[in-house]
Amino acid sequence: MGKIFKIQGLPVAIFKLVITYLLIQLTDIPMTIVEFSRNRSGDFGFQTGLFVAALIISLITVSAAWVIYRGGRPIQRQQWSLKRHWLAILVGLLIFLIVNLGTGLLIPSTKNQAMLESIMTGAPLPLWLLTVGVVAPIMEELTFRGVLMDYFFQPRAGWLAILVSGTLFGLIHQPQTVYEWLVYAGMGWVLATAYWLTKTILVPIMIHILNNCGSLVQLATNVSNIQIFWGAVIGLVIVVVVWGLWHWQVSQQVHDIGESIK
Repeated sequence: MGKIFKIQGLPVAIFKLVITYLLIQLTDIPMTIVEFSRNRSGDFGFQTGLFVAALIISLITVSAAWVIYRGGRPIQRQQWSLKRHWLAILVGLLIFLIVNLGTGLLIPSTKNQAMLESIMTGAPLPLWLLTVGVVAPIMEELTFRGVLMDYFFQPRAGWLAILVSGTLFGLIHQPQTVYEWLVYAGMGWVLATAYWLTKTILVPIMIHILNNCGSLVQLATNVSNIQIFWGAVIGLVIVVVVWGLWHWQVSQQVHDIGESIK
């Protein structure tokens, strides 16, 4: 068991996971206010005050979750590069979209999606972008990728950590059917894989943020899922081909240099 799970410090790990998950619930407060205040959707002062309140709540919850995730450990500075991180974000986002929309095409709309769309009719777009587009992805990644995968699993148990992370991520979105669960679990597995491969929480956070913000723009512009799905597929093929050609060219240059030295 000790080779897979981190037995030592398990009570602390459970406490961290519970607290960060409870912090996620605080980020829903502004949207709850919107839901109970639909008659004030045109009140600019009310919407401005609500956005400021959401911003304050967001700063507090994200800061608290970050402190819990880091756990006093020194921040490991990593030099960002096109090959290791930005490429991982781009590929991860395209796969994320394909998995998300591919499974979503089997289901007209999940219960969670329908609830978000109903609330969006009364909430201003900036509030949506802040809470659902930015804060929710950060909080969910710190909880289900950061705390869960770091504090409960040994490094060698990567695939099991990915499986558990995505499975729980699917369950918290209140699926009504197995297909609905697969939509969110598949998203969770992609994000967990991105975290495990890159070793930095910023990669799945960026993938999650870009996906959520893109979904909000999609809802606002009525772009169809099938258009985004095939766009993501074509984009992934282009990225893979370009990366393959670039990698082949670099290998050839290294080979030519080796031959010249001989």
